[in-house]
Amino acid sequence: MDILGLFKHADTMLDAAKRLESAGYAFTVFSPVPLVHEIDHAFGERKSYIKYFTFFGGLSGFFTGTLLALGTAALYVLPRGGRPIFFITPTLIISYETTILFGVGITLLSFFLFAGLPSFKKDVPSPEAAIDSFGLLVDDIREDEFVKLEKILKESGADEVKRVEEE
Repeated sequence: MDILGLFKHADTMLDAAKRLESAGYAFTVFSPVPLVHEIDHAFGERKSYIKYFTFFGGLSGFFTGTLLALGTAALYVLPRGGRPIFFITPTLIISYETTILFGVGITLLSFFLFAGLPSFKKDVPSPEAAIDSFGLLVDDIREDEFVKLEKILKESGADEVKRVEEE
């Protein structure tokens, strides 16, 4: 069972979210307008791990490109009038290109991973939460916790508290 609190103002909804977080509940915020900065200010910015994926993607791309260029030169030896078989310039060009390719590809995949795309979450449980109210949805609560959560949400300024049945 889920419980949804509807608020007319974003600041009262964020205060209620802080109280729910301090009580140990996980919640989802529904808003008719973007509240990214307000949520970051209230709960602190979340750490982004995408930069580490980019770094290791670029590093693996560099080594893959180097291995590709040197491996190709070793497998298909073409003597060129005394020049070295393993030449640095073409190796660096291929390594540079694969560094960019792998770095961008892994960054894109990690962005999708951390953004939760594609999203298979439930729809907005109440149309008011998408039009003119701010909503706090607390998922998977027991029946005996409903009264406690309803009290927390009402004391925090919720205009309406609804029980949301799962489909």
